[in-house]
Amino acid sequence: MVIKMKIDMQLALKDVPGSLLRALEPISSHGGNIVSVLHSRGEKERVEVKVTFKIADQESLDLIRKEMEKRRIQVSNISVEGKRYYSKKILSFILVGHVIDTDVRDTIDRINEVGLVSDIDVVMPSPEQKSSVMMSVEVDNGKLERLNSTVEKVCKEKDLLLISSIE
Repeated sequence: MVIKMKIDMQLALKDVPGSLLRALEPISSHGGNIVSVLHSRGEKERVEVKVTFKIADQESLDLIRKEMEKRRIQVSNISVEGKRYYSKKILSFILVGHVIDTDVRDTIDRINEVGLVSDIDVVMPSPEQKSSVMMSVEVDNGKLERLNSTVEKVCKEKDLLLISSIE
């Protein structure tokens, strides 16, 4: 196999044992040769990781990206030979109200039509009290406005307080 494409990939990993290995496996299993791995701790629960690797072709890159999605690994940016190939943002939303009772599955499904809910934390003190849900949503840069509109619409319909991340 001839290695000819240099790839830079930005990841946001959970800060738990094994997450870096889980993120690197798809690269290796699809013929990638890892050149460097740089990581820095940012948010409390996330580690930003930049992986540089070389692969043979576009098909291999597509397979790697699909495997990352399948493993729910947050990929925020991919550059091929220094040119942007793929770019996503990761936004956080906090929903407060009777989030569970108003069908949280429906809320997630509707958001997934625009982006991808990649992480969710739920606080539910008791069935009578309001719950809160914090979710991380991956979205292509071109769909930011549509995502925000969808989340606002869902919250209005379900009478939920929305707290959005600042872009």
